[in-house]
Amino acid sequence: MNRWLILLLSLTTVPHLPAKDETKPSTDQATAEVEEALPVVPVAVELKDKVWFTDRAATAVLYFDEAVKAPEVGTSSNHDISFLEFSTQETANPKTGKFAAVIRYLPRKVGTVRLPTVIFTSETTAYHTQPKELTVSEPQRTDAMSLTLTTAKQRIYVGEPVKFNLVWDCRINAAELEALKLYPEFFNDSNIEVIIPRNTADEKTHVGIPIGGRRVIGTRTREEGDNKSLGRIELPIYLRFSEAGTYTLPETRLECAQLAKAGSDFARYAAHFNNALFESVDAGENYVRIFTTAASIQLEVLPLPANESGTEFSGLYAPIDFEVSLKPSEIEIGQLMELDIKVSGNTPHGMIELPKLSHQSGLRKRFLVDNDLSKIWHEDGTLFRTRLRALSTTVQAFPSLQFLVFNPKTGDYEKYSTQAIPLKTLPSNGQNFIPLKSYKGAAVTLTNQPEGIWHNLKANRMNDLLNILFDLFSSNFWLFILLGPIAFIALLPVVRERHRRAKDRRYRERAQAYEHFKRTDTNSPEKWPAFLAFMAAHFGHSSKAWTTSDSVEALNRIQAPDDEIEQVIAMHRAVDAREFGESQSSPEFTSLNSIAKRVLKSTSHSLLMLLLACQLFTSEASATEEWSQAEQLFTQAQNELAGSEAANALYIQAALKFQAEAKAGKHTGESWGNAGNAWFQAGSLGNAIAAYRIAQSYRPFGTKLAENLAAARAMTLNDIPIKQKWWQQLPIRWLKSAAVLISLLFWTCLLITLRYQNRKLYILTTITAICLLIVSIYLIQKTKSKVIAGVVIVDALYSKKGPDYAYSNAFNEPLHDGSEFIVLETRNDWSFVELNDGRRCWLKKNQITTFEW
Repeated sequence: MNRWLILLLSLTTVPHLPAKDETKPSTDQATAEVEEALPVVPVAVELKDKVWFTDRAATAVLYFDEAVKAPEVGTSSNHDISFLEFSTQETANPKTGKFAAVIRYLPRKVGTVRLPTVIFTSETTAYHTQPKELTVSEPQRTDAMSLTLTTAKQRIYVGEPVKFNLVWDCRINAAELEALKLYPEFFNDSNIEVIIPRNTADEKTHVGIPIGGRRVIGTRTREEGDNKSLGRIELPIYLRFSEAGTYTLPETRLECAQLAKAGSDFARYAAHFNNALFESVDAGENYVRIFTTAASIQLEVLPLPANESGTEFSGLYAPIDFEVSLKPSEIEIGQLMELDIKVSGNTPHGMIELPKLSHQSGLRKRFLVDNDLSKIWHEDGTLFRTRLRALSTTVQAFPSLQFLVFNPKTGDYEKYSTQAIPLKTLPSNGQNFIPLKSYKGAAVTLTNQPEGIWHNLKANRMNDLLNILFDLFSSNFWLFILLGPIAFIALLPVVRERHRRAKDRRYRERAQAYEHFKRTDTNSPEKWPAFLAFMAAHFGHSSKAWTTSDSVEALNRIQAPDDEIEQVIAMHRAVDAREFGESQSSPEFTSLNSIAKRVLKSTSHSLLMLLLACQLFTSEASATEEWSQAEQLFTQAQNELAGSEAANALYIQAALKFQAEAKAGKHTGESWGNAGNAWFQAGSLGNAIAAYRIAQSYRPFGTKLAENLAAARAMTLNDIPIKQKWWQQLPIRWLKSAAVLISLLFWTCLLITLRYQNRKLYILTTITAICLLIVSIYLIQKTKSKVIAGVVIVDALYSKKGPDYAYSNAFNEPLHDGSEFIVLETRNDWSFVELNDGRRCWLKKNQITTFEW
């Protein structure tokens, strides 16, 4: 009878369960059927917590006389409670029960919530917990305490330490406070360095508090006669910002637990970190959570001006003071000395650093200095201690040290100098000097700085001439390729003539006599002697012995027409009559010019140089205004706050101006390079990489361009290794120019070889022919493929497996700004591309930029 009564009571207390979900697995249905078949027994729940919050897990315990099975965590949660864990274990006290079940749960909302029924089963019984109502609280703002975070400066410079004063006023009994939570947001900012200096106040006022995950000591003061309330806790905090910009420090929240009943004495032991602010609240305590907030603070962090002093910036800020001491004051060269540099100022110990002392101009060559400085705290700053050795007996004083310090009040750098210290240096073992390089590692090795980009390039005529040559070779490729064989055919007779003259003395004399004859004016009296000299040289006689009969014999030998022979005889007689007779008339020699024709010389080379000069001076004259505007915009951007919208806008304008100059054919290589610099400064890596690569096609040997391109590529997020060989990465403009130059070199070598017929020249000509063949074949192959390179110019984009957004992503991760590729195909608004590692995908055309490569 009692059993049935218990069963009836338990059924009335169990809440109505929802209908079974028909979609659940059959195993769950079987389990439910088994549970329904078991007798139901209610079981009491022991709540371990007295207060509940939505962000803190609570615990409940149940006891059983037999082993039970816990339900699945997700099957019992509702909109009021989330169950986190069910666990069962044997108990050490069998009076309460042999087995215990622990329930960990989390309330989901504030107010009255219902802890639902949970079913535990054994082999014979289903144990149902009784539902309970809980009152869930939330932290409450209180007027009994306040928090302020203030600073005297809201406009500072990068790297300048700024002091904040944190003040917590609390009129609550200190013995009622536990579990302090104070974690300002700026503790999580990677651009902000936080230092809390050592407390130098009277030790009786020291109190430990947790802040930002640190255990620090603040200063506690209480009103006279009030020995219970916490009072006022003050804490200085120093911040230092690594980047310029406008920072908003969000409001700072301080929260703690207030016990319903005061606990033990606050900080009853000598240790500073034993107070209840570091302790968590016991679950069995009755308490409320209270909080207060400090207002947000806005700061403007300015960039440091350019350091034009030539001295290394120490990283220190005025006001500051230096005090130097050295011991011993009398040493032998090579003997160790101890140097102390005491730095005092408004900067806390953890934020004071010194540059390497070996960089001090007064110490170089005369002292060997250990750059490892030990740091020792003192109340006003830091004591730096190191060791050094004097290297020469000429050193009779420790020189003044120079430190470049920035003064925030004036916004400029100032040089601080320490006092020189008298020093007596004696020789060691008769040696008056020790070479610095005798100490291993003392010499400084210069290494390249991989970060940053080089300065903008300046326009000059030589670079413009190279740009024009590249343009001419590329745009008039076939013209210059055909120019080689055409020039060869035109110059081949000249080369053969020169070769014959060099090998045949008689032929050379004939040619020289003939050229002299051609240069002599037809109506000049010298025309006839020149003709006789030519005839004598041609037929192997001295010109002084050449007579009429010689002319007749020579002309007959070559079977000249009779009328020409008669004309020559008549000229002989006329000249003899003028020289030996009384005739004053001059004979005419016009018929002599029919023997030879003047060889016309090609002027193609001269015309080419004239064309280059005209383009060069035209480009130089017309590019001045646009180029100057672009440079002015770039300079204005540098004067703006780095990274600001105003600076980026000016950099973009400068980049577009430089690109317009390049597309107009003015200072092409330099304009593209400077456009890359502007895009880089504006943060557009894709556009910068594209501009640098185009600039390289005009300036293939520009080392600074290569370094700038490497700097831009180093900042890209995607790690896509380049699998192409170096010759596969050559731009088509380089190949065309190389083909033109090698072609001209080949035909030149061939002409020279035919002229001198030297074995080494034959080898050189063969090598140039092979090089021309290789470059031509590769150029033809690359021209057919129409290589178009490209770069991603948006922050991130997902590539697709087809030319539409309906296709799946080609990769799990997006491609980021600066990712490079080659375009294989274009369809409407999409491009099919191949990345540097050979993988392929489709990209939207308005998110990339392309250029011929």
